Amino acid sequence: MNQSTIPITFDKSHLTTIGTRLYAESLDLVRELAVNAYDADATRVNINLTETELSVEDDGSGMNREGLTQYFTIGSDFKKLNPVTPLLKRQRIGEFGIGKFAVLSLCNRFSIFTKKNGYAATVLFDKEQFETS
Repeated sequence: MNQSTIPITFDKSHLTTIGTRLYAESLDLVRELAVNAYDADATRVNINLTETELSVEDDGSGMNREGLTQYFTIGSDFKKLNPVTPLLKRQRIGEFGIGKFAVLSLCNRFSIFTKKNGYAATVLFDKEQFETS
């Protein structure tokens, strides 16, 4: 018998659709953004929504390049392997790595500015570019 490998693939548009449908209600979206800050050991989070912009600022631990790579790894087991936050010893709430797409229920792109231990970065996420790449 001849054996071969069949690759596992997925349509990226389904991933962003799942993220937006899971957080279709405004309150769910705001809660998800607050949970991200909580899981980063933030003690302060400001969420501002206007007709044209949603901004979230927190004093959480931030992310370096490795942290950003982990953040954008869908289905990462990081929180499963690290269920307690390092600074405040909180039980992490986030689980599946899809919540970051919640903001796509309001917009087609978002940016993240983060800094940690001298590293700083701004990441731009464009839904259309992601789905077609």
